[in-house]
Amino acid sequence: MNSPTSAPRKGSETVKPWEDPIVREVRDARHRLAARFDNDLERVADDLMLRQAGHGSRLVNHPPLRRKAI
Repeated sequence: MNSPTSAPRKGSETVKPWEDPIVREVRDARHRLAARFDNDLERVADDLMLRQAGHGSRLVNHPPLRRKAI
């Protein structure tokens, strides 16, 4: 039996009231990306790094934050 916090069954297109459609969209995109690389996380990361490098100066690059002493 599914509880309100359990994941929907595979193939279920019904959005439950406790599901956030934005979270679902992000998860679906993640699953499609992973499937393109046979769920190989290293290949996914390599692809993302290559795409990031292609954007060059359009990406924000902040210096590391300095932690303040307590």
